[in-house]
Amino acid sequence: MLLDRDGTINEERHHLSDPGEVALIPGSAEALTRLRDELGMGIVIVTNQAEIGRGNLTVEALQRIHERLLALLATTGAGVDAIEVCPHRPEEGCDCRKPATGLARAAAERFGFDLADSFVIGDHASDMGLGRAVGATTVLVRTGHGVEEAGAAAPLADHVADDLAGAVAIIAGLLGEEGRVDPIQAQYRARAYLADAASAMAGLTEACLEDILAAAEILVTSFRSGGTLLICGNGGSAADAQHLATEFVSALTLDHLRPAMRAIALTTDTSALTAIANDFGVERMFSRQVEAIGNPGDVLLAISTSGNSANILAAAEAARTRAMPVIALTGASGGRLAPMADVAVRVPSTATAHIQECHLAIEQLLALLAERALHPDPS
Repeated sequence: MLLDRDGTINEERHHLSDPGEVALIPGSAEALTRLRDELGMGIVIVTNQAEIGRGNLTVEALQRIHERLLALLATTGAGVDAIEVCPHRPEEGCDCRKPATGLARAAAERFGFDLADSFVIGDHASDMGLGRAVGATTVLVRTGHGVEEAGAAAPLADHVADDLAGAVAIIAGLLGEEGRVDPIQAQYRARAYLADAASAMAGLTEACLEDILAAAEILVTSFRSGGTLLICGNGGSAADAQHLATEFVSALTLDHLRPAMRAIALTTDTSALTAIANDFGVERMFSRQVEAIGNPGDVLLAISTSGNSANILAAAEAARTRAMPVIALTGASGGRLAPMADVAVRVPSTATAHIQECHLAIEQLLALLAERALHPDPS
């Protein structure tokens, strides 16, 4: 799936430059989830960003916009495999600005698919022109510029839909009930995914080792003085919180049995979580627990791939008011959480799945470092 960005996934904004203005078109996140989970399709955003070439938008600002877009999608479990960008002005005559095919060819080379077997969805004549040029099936959506460009774009479109959800419904019908990807395409996609995951993991040593060691030292200091580790996160990070607490309370391996270590996942007490959410709002789900059981010298480990989850930020603030060190595990940007933390471990990736994979490795390493510092292997 080759997918336009502005006016297709997120609301059209004239010369979008502020991440705070990024807003999803209703139903677009759910449509992307259906593309991936039900139809088994890879998703690559292809977007023209001439404001970079004009000097009105920096690459760093565009990165922040995309981080915001991915974070909004991630709140509903949606995501994309890659974002391909053309930064050139129209008059430069590059081969990547839609309807030129450079972005599509780059995606096909990276993920190993046949462009003639792909789909293109967008709200602009340039999107439909790109699709026609590579032999893809094209769907024009009537969001964004889709209405005003209908005259120019519709003749290039194989299908027309009201929005992204409608476009996905059309594609599901074209694929039939099976909706399966070609096994060869699946193999290439798997290889690309694993290569990206390995790349993110390989970047941890250079980007994160110093912070990981500093975080481990905070844990050791707290445990040595009788402190407790409190851990919180949402979704997959909630599962990580429970996993890590178990490693401390039980044992990492049976080859190194040692005394239990004090760790609590703030994600497990459903009675407390639902009561607090009902009485005080979901933003207080974790902070209220920190206020109840946190003591000076205890540690809060806050896990958030975006670094912007409201209930995680509230927990960090509550910990700081109680003289509790805060360790943050986030993605590359760190979000608003990183500045609140005594140590912030930023995974050098913007892909939620790969950030979570790296978080699990970091969590296991933190447990290992703290365990062996406090309870050395007698051998």
